[in-house]
Amino acid sequence: MRLTLLSVLLLAGATLMAGDPAKDLPKFQGGDLQKYWNDACARCHGFNGNGRDNSGKPLPDSGFDFTDSRKANKKKDSDWIKITLDGKEKMPAFKEKMSEADVRGMIPIMRKFAAK
Repeated sequence: MRLTLLSVLLLAGATLMAGDPAKDLPKFQGGDLQKYWNDACARCHGFNGNGRDNSGKPLPDSGFDFTDSRKANKKKDSDWIKITLDGKEKMPAFKEKMSEADVRGMIPIMRKFAAK
């Protein structure tokens, strides 16, 4: 009985930890922010910023749709910085992965999707 309970608790803990899509991402070490978008952010926001894969299906952890210019253009740069660093709803916090300056450098990548 104890072994079964311990197994259930360990499995439940692993399941909860698996819910953080940022937990296994490397820290941004400088360099190519577009590559970091592709490696990290596109997991949830898609390569095109719309939260969908290349076939048009919503991603499992689909995030904010940056191509919705009505919503995206309402956000100030300071909003994007706060949300990226601190997280919000499904968006995990990246404060352990990126500096504020790194996020500020990422903003043009986020904004380009709404400009299309």
